[in-house]
Amino acid sequence: MPMRSSLGYALNPASVAIIGATDNRNKVGGRPIYYMKRFGYRGIIYPINPGRAQVQGVRCYPDLAALPEVPDLAVVAVSADRAMHAVRDCAERGVKVAVVMSSGFGETGKAGRKIERELVQNAARRGMRLIGPNAQGIANFSSGAVANFSTMFMEVAPEDGPIAIISQSGAASVMPYALLRERGLGVRYLMATGNDADVTVADLVDAVIEDPEIRLVLLYLESIKEAEALAAAAEKARARGVAIVAMKSGTSAKGISAASSHTGALATEDGVVSAFFRRHGIWRVRDVNEMVSAAPLYLSGRSPGQGRMLVMSHSGAVGVMCADTAERLGISVPDLSTETSRRLQEIVPSFGAIHNPVDLTAGLLSDGSMFGKALNVLLEDANVDVVHIGIPVAGEGYDVEGFAQSAAEISARAGKPVVISGPQTAVLKIFAGKGLPTYQNDTEALRSLKQYVDHRGLLSRRPAMQNAAPGVALDAGTAPLLSEADSLKLLAGAGISVVAHRVCNSLEEARRALKALGGRCVLKACSAEVPHKSEHGLVWLGINSDAEIEAAYEACVRRMGELGVRGSVVVARMESGRRELVIGARRDPTFGPVVLVGDGGKYIEALKDCELLAAPFAEDEVLQALKRLRIWPILTGVRGEPAVDLNAVCGAAVALGGLISALPQIESIDMNPVMVKEAGGGAIVLDALVTLATGSPGSNN
Repeated sequence: MPMRSSLGYALNPASVAIIGATDNRNKVGGRPIYYMKRFGYRGIIYPINPGRAQVQGVRCYPDLAALPEVPDLAVVAVSADRAMHAVRDCAERGVKVAVVMSSGFGETGKAGRKIERELVQNAARRGMRLIGPNAQGIANFSSGAVANFSTMFMEVAPEDGPIAIISQSGAASVMPYALLRERGLGVRYLMATGNDADVTVADLVDAVIEDPEIRLVLLYLESIKEAEALAAAAEKARARGVAIVAMKSGTSAKGISAASSHTGALATEDGVVSAFFRRHGIWRVRDVNEMVSAAPLYLSGRSPGQGRMLVMSHSGAVGVMCADTAERLGISVPDLSTETSRRLQEIVPSFGAIHNPVDLTAGLLSDGSMFGKALNVLLEDANVDVVHIGIPVAGEGYDVEGFAQSAAEISARAGKPVVISGPQTAVLKIFAGKGLPTYQNDTEALRSLKQYVDHRGLLSRRPAMQNAAPGVALDAGTAPLLSEADSLKLLAGAGISVVAHRVCNSLEEARRALKALGGRCVLKACSAEVPHKSEHGLVWLGINSDAEIEAAYEACVRRMGELGVRGSVVVARMESGRRELVIGARRDPTFGPVVLVGDGGKYIEALKDCELLAAPFAEDEVLQALKRLRIWPILTGVRGEPAVDLNAVCGAAVALGGLISALPQIESIDMNPVMVKEAGGGAIVLDALVTLATGSPGSNN
């Protein structure tokens, strides 16, 4: 593996020093030595312990200065107070990377974070990189360089393979490792980084994908400190054909203010993380089993095409159950071509099923050749992209070895994935031995297929590089919230359609506005002091005469006086359409601008039918987000109703992403409701609220 950075020395060290070395293999300072000896490390091990001449049969040195050379990697396995001195000594000696296993730093609180910063500074002064502290350690099972103290490798023997596991938690690194090994899959790199005080998960992702053998990276994250670095590493992985599957815990709403912004209330940290992952082709999972379940498919290298699935079994019940599950998961189960059905008639008994799902019947027991013949015909069908074979029972009398051989050969020849499921581990082992993905549970098999298909589709879509920046500037104001009129003006300048309206400071102006706008109108208070007017009784609808505008204006002024609110009045044309949506944007402190699209109106926080996109993005990405909404069928038209203007919605979302990206002083923008008309009719922002970042020009904070 090329060493393009100092982290190459951590992944492939020619020599490793263990500070705090011990003969006891069950102690932190003893286990890395034991592992490296056991797993065939061919580099030089330098135990360091001033009280010993040998450790585990290896010559021991009193300190780093006594070593005959500068080690590539140092493992610090001493107490926190001694670790400070050890790291300083390593840096001064010229060590490239140190793995600090010692605890008692940032994880303990404020005082610990201060000491941790000093630790990193001591390393950085001499250009040494630091993994940890509080790190379980790292491992390269291809070389035997196991600088890791986990007990797991005592119990579950390693095997080299094209997978890397990178985790901020020790336990969360070895759990997927154990599950992968149980499936017979090998792991090359395993890294548990602890506090990520210097070297981050993003740095290690970037390092492991330099290895051309790595095809899948599994991540466990509790925090994301360097979003840009992780994004760059993910894009590098995408370009190299490496899939990244990630689990992110800690789904709090930290850092989000929901007091005045619908978008702030809905764009939770968890949702923003999902949007960020989606933009950069990282597949997000919710548990460790999901993290590893699709691994055999990623490693198969087979293209899943559009994910159209054929179900084949020798049980009609299994076929029907799998078809039901596929529909529930959103997997297409297409009809077979007429020619395929005709050819199957010559293979399958007359009492079998020659349509998708295909039932070979129990006749498979007496005629094992039926399996390969049918599968060959099915994989030649242009309507079929992937095949799931359910084997509810097999064993004596069944040519399982022949089935597995046929499945492997036909899958390779067609270049299409074939997945096997069934309850008998002995049967599955035969198929797995031929390199086929196997599962004991039909549902897990189909979920894994769905993940693989969708992830490959996500990776095939190159993200937009930049939304067009609108030629608008933000007028200086006196409040962190812009009034509705100022918010609408800003949006209109960005090319977003806003409702026709007038700002009025007298009853006469309100009368003229009603006449100029024509038709029915709405009157509202216009003040940055009241972001949500309907909650304070400051909205009057359906105004159509001088008497109604007078009554509404006077009531509005009176109500504003009762609330102690200063401001004007807005008279706007009432718009009708097919559906009210919300489109909003927020600047996340870690991930940057994100845009929200979803079902609008006053119940948006209660219903929470929304999706997030990390800017920049293109209109087709907005469309994909809309398809994930519960209201998607309504947007496309139901019960004879026309579809809404999806192009207008997508265009408005892209424009909003460009606006918040271009003006860093904006913290959030709410456009709610956005009235969407039928296809071709456009989408009009009826109300808007712009919030400025604290301390930005125009903000009084």
